[in-house]
Amino acid sequence: MTEELSVSELSENQPVVENEEPAAQKNISQNSEVAKLHRECAKYRTALNASNEEKTTLQKNFDEAKCQIENLTKQKNEGEILHKLEKIGCLKPNLVLSEIPAECEDLDGFLKVYKNENPFLFKSEKTRHGFVFRGGRASNYTTSQQMNNYIRSALGR
Repeated sequence: MTEELSVSELSENQPVVENEEPAAQKNISQNSEVAKLHRECAKYRTALNASNEEKTTLQKNFDEAKCQIENLTKQKNEGEILHKLEKIGCLKPNLVLSEIPAECEDLDGFLKVYKNENPFLFKSEKTRHGFVFRGGRASNYTTSQQMNNYIRSALGR
């Protein structure tokens, strides 16, 4: 009887083991696939983190470069305006520069109007009516020659 029981127990147990083995193999294969997917996901996560860090550094560098370009453009425009002011005879170009609006489209027109409204900030233009003889510099002339040159320069000859 013991042999029959043991054989019967083995025969009963064996189909159960055979049924469990494919399920266990499925679980193992699923676990290996899940583990493989987890590794792949981790690889993509680390790549994403690295690309995010690179993106933030690039964005920071871009913002700094953009700020520098804006500052250089502003300085260039101010330099051009200061040059124009000095060219038209402004005595205090930095003061006039602070009065110019930021969004001035017609700078030359604004400067003409500003010059007419504030003539004390600009040099008055001297009108010259011809050659002016400076006899005091010519020390080798006699007094009569100097007087003759003054009269000729006054007459415009």
